[in-house]
Amino acid sequence: MLFSDLLRLSFHNLFLHKVRSILTSLGIIFGVASVISMLAISEGAKRESLAQIEAMGTDKILLFSRKPSAMGSQSPDTGMVEYFGLNDADLRAIRNFDNIAKITTARNARKKIFKGVKPVAATLVSASPDFLEDTKSEISEGRWLSEFDGVNRMPVCVIGKNIKKNLFKLENESVINEIVRAENFVFKVVGVLENNLGTQLPELNSPNDMIIIPETVSASLFGTRAYSSRNTRQFFVENIAYDLFIAKVSDISYIDDTAKRMRNYMDKSHSKKEDWGILVPYDLLKQREKTQNIFTIIMSSIAGISLLVGGIGIMNIMLANVYERRKEIGTRIALGARKKDILAQFLIETILLTLTGGVIGVVIGVLLSETVTYYAEWKVVFTAWSFALSFIISTLTGIVFGTYPAWKASRQNPIEILRSE
Repeated sequence: MLFSDLLRLSFHNLFLHKVRSILTSLGIIFGVASVISMLAISEGAKRESLAQIEAMGTDKILLFSRKPSAMGSQSPDTGMVEYFGLNDADLRAIRNFDNIAKITTARNARKKIFKGVKPVAATLVSASPDFLEDTKSEISEGRWLSEFDGVNRMPVCVIGKNIKKNLFKLENESVINEIVRAENFVFKVVGVLENNLGTQLPELNSPNDMIIIPETVSASLFGTRAYSSRNTRQFFVENIAYDLFIAKVSDISYIDDTAKRMRNYMDKSHSKKEDWGILVPYDLLKQREKTQNIFTIIMSSIAGISLLVGGIGIMNIMLANVYERRKEIGTRIALGARKKDILAQFLIETILLTLTGGVIGVVIGVLLSETVTYYAEWKVVFTAWSFALSFIISTLTGIVFGTYPAWKASRQNPIEILRSE
């Protein structure tokens, strides 16, 4: 028989039993839908997490201050000064390391921000001029802090986009020249910062939640001490010079060696207390990529089980179909149909079922992924290879699980079939 005749006959038999055909395809439909949705969700999670790491800069090493857990354990009736973290000696030493192009510094001023008499969740940060560039942030309104502001100790600030929303409730209006109050100090807003890459800095969090002032202004107003009351009878003074060093390397191929040298220096110079931490985004990126790839494989394997179950279901239905259509098979063989024609017809029917199920599964998978995005606010990413993989798997499932029923149909003895009928 011609292939076109086999194809037409297969479509006729499938449409003749519409409900059974749909039920037979359900396993493939849900299997493909789960493959599409799981791959989209895992790919979205992978890209989002990798983008956050890349936003910190793969050519940078982040060295940050961390408060030792042993501090703050003195008697509640006394006050004390707590010295910890990065200092000027660390800055001078690390700047002289080989492969260090520049160092951007930042410090949490540890001052409460107020809107009227109500405190607002915000971090007052003093930063060096390269902070905007090194955090891959942009100015959406106004300007960035200038050298003139630092030299003349101007009480100005740049606020993150979340601060603009929470402090002023003015999303579409300008806040330039508005006033921000940090305890007993006021600063004039000269710009609004926006970071859309998800940058998260150790101990300082997102630039979108910061109020940034020049380093010289912070030093002249606050020094390096910040008062922190624990209760009515106790206070602590935290003396810390820097919260964060963003060290940019000249050659990324030697970034691991540079980070190792930093660790050795900090171990020696801060040997009495563990008051620092180090983060290498490049190493973290490689590790996260590996983890996400493993996660994708696991998710795909779980979804593949649905396809396996669906394939077994199709094979069972097609075997039952062969038994039900024994008279048709016997008649066709008696009229001259060859065994390979019978085998091809049943195999084509199975492949058509799985391909149709694959198409419907892709549509359901896309809708399911978009539903997850809408309600859970998870980012999903569809890739061409995931769609191609679904169709390839559907076809292979039809071939693998349809071959045996088709072979069984082609082996029928027409004399025995017609005699029994």
